[in-house]
Amino acid sequence: MKHLLKMSDLTPGEVTHILDVADQLKAQQKAGGTPPLLAGKSVALMFSKNSTRTRNSFEVGVYQLGGLGHYMNAATELQQSGRGEPLKDTARVLGRYYDCVVWRTYRQCDLEEFAELAGVPVINGLTDYAHPCQVLADLMTIRERRGTLAGQKLCFVGDGSSMANSLIVGGLLAGMSVTCVCPRDYRPAADVVMFAHQYGEKFHLTTDPAEGVKDADVVVTAVW
Repeated sequence: MKHLLKMSDLTPGEVTHILDVADQLKAQQKAGGTPPLLAGKSVALMFSKNSTRTRNSFEVGVYQLGGLGHYMNAATELQQSGRGEPLKDTARVLGRYYDCVVWRTYRQCDLEEFAELAGVPVINGLTDYAHPCQVLADLMTIRERRGTLAGQKLCFVGDGSSMANSLIVGGLLAGMSVTCVCPRDYRPAADVVMFAHQYGEKFHLTTDPAEGVKDADVVVTAVW
């Protein structure tokens, strides 16, 4: 069973495979419809935080693939959790009803605990640490526009948030060079920086936006 909790859960080959399949499904949808790959499957869409694009992307995507995507406002609909039911019990119950769970929540540690106990694949819809689905969509768009990811220079300018963490890992896994520009007190997660340094000169961390965007092929921005 494979979860997608953070970008480092994937190998370079898996990133490429996901993007290839996404390209194929996009072309099929434009040509008249995608195959019912999720026929008979149900996907829980749990959102503890408000969402427009992520929620609608999952709802429409699951529907187009023939499955049932059920949206739940985790703050109001998971009533037993509000009464003190442990997260592990909620995970076990929902894992018996659904074939997959997507959860947008606050803490990465809660998502990882949920995934350990749910018994079905769990996908991160956004946490304080990672936003893998957004980054996979970004990589797909970059590849569409640039023709390739390998050898491209990606620059992220913003605070060291979940997007910074995921873009650094995702870009490096995809064969890109990655420069991250963050304010001094808002750096990416320490384990992400340690992971990135394994790629040597392909990763650069700076506080200077002008230095970071120099010669970049792609610039992604966030709050500063």
